[in-house]
Amino acid sequence: MFYFEFDVNHARGVRIAEEIRFDGQVLEKGHELTEEDIIQLKLSGITKIFGAEMGENDISNETALGIIAAKICGNNTAYTIGKNGLCKIVAVKDGVLVCADDRVAKFNRLSHNLVLNTIEPYALVKAGEVIAELELTLPIIEQAMVDEIIFNLSGNVELISVAVQKKKKTALVYTKLYNDAEETKHFTDVVTKLVKDFSELQFDFKNEYNARHTIDDVGNAVQKAVDDGNDLIFILPGQRTADVKDVVPAALNSYVDELVNVSIPQVGASDLMIAEKRGQKIISLPYNYDKLDSKLADHFIKLAIVNERIHGYDFSRPQNVLLPAGQALSEQEQGTLFTSENKKLGKGEANIAVVVLAAGIGSRAGRNKLMLEVDEKPMFLKAVEAAVKSKASPVFVITGYNAAEMEELLEDIDVNVIYNPSFRAGVRTSITLGLKSVPGFCDGVLLLPADMPNITPEFINKMIKSFKKTEEKQVCMAAWKGNKRNPVIWSKSLFDVADMVPENADLRPVFMEHSDYTNLVEAPNENVLLDVNFPNDIDQLKNK
Repeated sequence: MFYFEFDVNHARGVRIAEEIRFDGQVLEKGHELTEEDIIQLKLSGITKIFGAEMGENDISNETALGIIAAKICGNNTAYTIGKNGLCKIVAVKDGVLVCADDRVAKFNRLSHNLVLNTIEPYALVKAGEVIAELELTLPIIEQAMVDEIIFNLSGNVELISVAVQKKKKTALVYTKLYNDAEETKHFTDVVTKLVKDFSELQFDFKNEYNARHTIDDVGNAVQKAVDDGNDLIFILPGQRTADVKDVVPAALNSYVDELVNVSIPQVGASDLMIAEKRGQKIISLPYNYDKLDSKLADHFIKLAIVNERIHGYDFSRPQNVLLPAGQALSEQEQGTLFTSENKKLGKGEANIAVVVLAAGIGSRAGRNKLMLEVDEKPMFLKAVEAAVKSKASPVFVITGYNAAEMEELLEDIDVNVIYNPSFRAGVRTSITLGLKSVPGFCDGVLLLPADMPNITPEFINKMIKSFKKTEEKQVCMAAWKGNKRNPVIWSKSLFDVADMVPENADLRPVFMEHSDYTNLVEAPNENVLLDVNFPNDIDQLKNK
């Protein structure tokens, strides 16, 4: 690919960078100039033209957009590609746009020639509505550049999808401070606004709970609401929360699995809190919600309701340029739609996530082994890249020690990076954190130590293929000559006991207990399963 300003006399075969108008005609972006085109250009007084000569390893704008769009488009979406280097992505069903701001921002950092804009994430959308536009400014692009972009997107679920809403059993918890008529009217106004703002999210109000505005009473009411099987629980506080030690956050912290959001940077609505307990969502509305007009609060509430799993990193606000909502395709564009499917998995293959464990200090190796360079890149990146290039999805990387440096190296790879503040307490804390993050649609998870630089995507795929999608309980374990090694795939029914393989794996009760449904997957050679633990392992790497 060679971009240049060409003399029109020597521009035969050049692909033009932008459309050109002359004598009522239009040559579209990417058009390959012919002798007749050149004659017409000269007659129109055009003597110079900017474009590119296409090499054997280059592909057209339309081909590149199709490859990239197929990668970013998920459930209930379709895309169409115009001759102007613009791909439009539409919803094919009514629902909610699922699209994380931070991932769109990261995508837009991949290349200055590639731009993705969406409507507001978690907006309600109608079938046929344009929800995103993808532009490639170049008329041709090197295949290698597209391959790199696809690799950087391969460690996660699709970037854009539409979630079709189903009825959610919903509860209201009133925390009463005054218990008078004025307070009752306030609660009524909050519920009225909640129903008006989010009616299309399919709330099915089933239960109401009353509690005094005290830590113990609020905690008990929330516990009762969870135990009663409500999918979604709204807390209507009797007083605004001033601090994380205040009544509502203290009550939640005493009971929930995770308080993922304790406040938002919004004047008058900073006390929006969101928590999760066994997959059930608990949302404490701002006290002044009935008088509130906050897109940020609405965004976070919809995010919490729609996403199957929620985490603290979901509630950040990186830049994402938004499109106006309500656009639709022309009739001509509707005839050129492509729907996107997950082409990564074969028929009947299980959907396996990967948790790369990269939080440890590596004290046995005598140094920070994960940052040791192997093949001119840090060791932990070798394991991450193998996971990303495999059929596994999504990929989570758990960081701890040296987190800032690692996260900078992962900046352009679309994996889920989760910091473990308790990394010094051992690898089990990282395993627990990773397993909590795995979406419910995954059949299992592969636990991959980041100190396995020789692991290959082909061997990971072999392990995934050996995992039987139809069997509820199973463990797939890497092996060499019958000896158990890392990594290990655990089915989701066994997440509560999932662990790594230590040196004495055959003697560990957790592995003996599940031996009836453990499948050993033989590696092609012992080197693939090299686990760098000791100084001599590092020397072995250097001398290989």
